[in-house]
Amino acid sequence: MKQPKGKSMTPQILDVLTVSQFCDAVGISRSTWYKLKRQGKAPAIVNVGGIQRIRKEATEAWLSENEARGTADAAHNAAEGAEPLHV
Repeated sequence: MKQPKGKSMTPQILDVLTVSQFCDAVGISRSTWYKLKRQGKAPAIVNVGGIQRIRKEATEAWLSENEARGTADAAHNAAEGAEPLHV
């Protein structure tokens, strides 16, 4: 693959989010974030100089896990005739 003129090959910077950026991206409040964290249900956190960051890969894995759980819960509730839970 050809590099565009004037662009040099540099190591890619890690894709990380702050807690606020994560909350905005997935549409949850900070209080929901702290609730998830207390319950051990938040994505993996990386501490950088005492500041919490969430890697892009951890965010994607968390979303996939929750999507799979939501699909399984919906299927179970439909089989039981129950209304789906809304979080």
